[in-house]
Amino acid sequence: MKALRQYRDLTSMQIRSMRTDLPMIAVIHIAFSVGLVLGYGYLIPDISEATATYLVTGTATQAFVTVGLVMLPQMLSQSKAEGRLEYYLTMPISRELYLLSLISVVAITSLPAVFFALAFGAWHYDLSFHVEPAFIAVAVLAVLSLAGVGVAMAVWSNHPQVVNGFTQLVIFYVLFFSPVLLPASQLPDLLEHTAKLAPPTYAADGIRGTLTDLPSSNVGKDLSVMGGFAVASIALSAFAIRRRG
Repeated sequence: MKALRQYRDLTSMQIRSMRTDLPMIAVIHIAFSVGLVLGYGYLIPDISEATATYLVTGTATQAFVTVGLVMLPQMLSQSKAEGRLEYYLTMPISRELYLLSLISVVAITSLPAVFFALAFGAWHYDLSFHVEPAFIAVAVLAVLSLAGVGVAMAVWSNHPQVVNGFTQLVIFYVLFFSPVLLPASQLPDLLEHTAKLAPPTYAADGIRGTLTDLPSSNVGKDLSVMGGFAVASIALSAFAIRRRG
């Protein structure tokens, strides 16, 4: 009960500190997701149903990737530069619960983008999705499996500019060189094999497996692999934050 109360209080503090920014952050995420759905559609005029399905579900996955590998490290990097991170680390709180509260807040901001990407994509390309209960587990593990890398990157880097630059490279890789918006079979052999070591690959496959009938998806495997990535990710982030203070 004490841990649950501390997590609740820390999450509430994070939300209150960002209350003026959260609506704008959500709008930016929505605009980015809808823009991806439309933009790629313009690049492929005679888009097939299968390709549109990959595009829309991949865009929804991209929202979770943005949270773990872009928004979270940038927010932590700014917090460190302004001294707020050190302030929290001087408090008698659990470092793990502090991290979990941060992850929870940024994950919440991604949900409108996921919803709008799927709803707009289904309407624009005349697709139909069926949401299975496992979708929630996939979404949670998608964020957790990526968050540790973002936290470690922000904590160990002394320059916010480096963190911002690296996060842009991450997004560039996910958009064009990973099987998130396109099938793995369309990638060169090297990228197809290296994608098996990247959490976004399994997040995208899990999202498709819980929303569509694409035969190539294996939700059970995706959940198992992302679970392993999530444990390693949280351990890495906890180690990084404890080393910090």
